[in-house]
Amino acid sequence: MKIRFSVTPAMLILFCCMLATTPLPTLGASLLAALLHELGHVAAATALGIDLREVRLDVLGARLQTAGHLHSYAAEVVLCAAGPAVNFILFFLLLPFLERAAFLSSLGLASLSLGVFNLVPISGFDGGRIFSGLLHKLLPPVLAEQLASVASFLSLLCIWMLSVWLLLRTGTSLSLFVFSCYLFAMLFVR
Repeated sequence: MKIRFSVTPAMLILFCCMLATTPLPTLGASLLAALLHELGHVAAATALGIDLREVRLDVLGARLQTAGHLHSYAAEVVLCAAGPAVNFILFFLLLPFLERAAFLSSLGLASLSLGVFNLVPISGFDGGRIFSGLLHKLLPPVLAEQLASVASFLSLLCIWMLSVWLLLRTGTSLSLFVFSCYLFAMLFVR
């Protein structure tokens, strides 16, 4: 099985901005947490017998393209939950070292943040796909899609409002504001 790897131009720009603005140990810890997250998905795909065709890096993270449709909603849920599960396991393994080593602290906190953020039910994120898969198991497809869309919109609205509040209150979190605006735009483009 040959897996194609690609990087979007927007991701290259984002990486250059991160390289210019983020301390290298923090950037390295964040990238390692993201890599381990994606390897969790790859391991789950392998365990489920799912063939992967492409790994594409974009501004929302890595997108794994399968060779075909997943066999069940249960497989979708397991595949999507594997990345955040790796993040949480890594965080708990690093918990005793969080106050002792700066890099391990950054890695643990980046892992925790990535795991939590990926479980928010936003369409296209792990949490959105897990939520949608669970809804499809329980409800008729049309109702499941409608509820997943509403949950995605409300989640994005909450993140956007938090980013506006942080921006106005502290003058920080411009990146969260821009990111949430981008996600809103992508929601309406789809």
